[in-house]
Amino acid sequence: MQQKGINRIVVAVWDFEQGKQYFEKLLGAQFAPENTDGEAASFGVRVAMAWEAGIELVSPLPNTQSPIREEMEKNGEGIKGIVFAVDDADAAMKNGETLGLSSYYDLDYTQEEINDKCQGRFTTYKEHFISANAPINATILLGEFVKS
Repeated sequence: MQQKGINRIVVAVWDFEQGKQYFEKLLGAQFAPENTDGEAASFGVRVAMAWEAGIELVSPLPNTQSPIREEMEKNGEGIKGIVFAVDDADAAMKNGETLGLSSYYDLDYTQEEINDKCQGRFTTYKEHFISANAPINATILLGEFVKS
């Protein structure tokens, strides 16, 4: 089964554990074990996923410059990105290019990576990261997620 619509929102917080507790209480969110393989760290953040609640929680790593830290220093905590689930991430990205958008990072996980990072929830997991100006003014991700 292929998901469409909004897959999740990306919320940035300064206090990672407090952020998780907030969404656990508010939404009953259950966060998957944190991946510590270095992919998130390469962006200068910690990441926690609450798949069923549609929350991706990010927090800047201490003493590390990153785009998220810079954004939070300027605009504070809150929603920093929206992940849209689409039928075909590559085709959606081509449509975005006609709007002048370009991807600054791409993911296309193997099944082994899906099993490790996404607890085997999908058979396809592909994303294009885009910094979008008006009308969204946020990072958007175009994702192709085929559920197991």
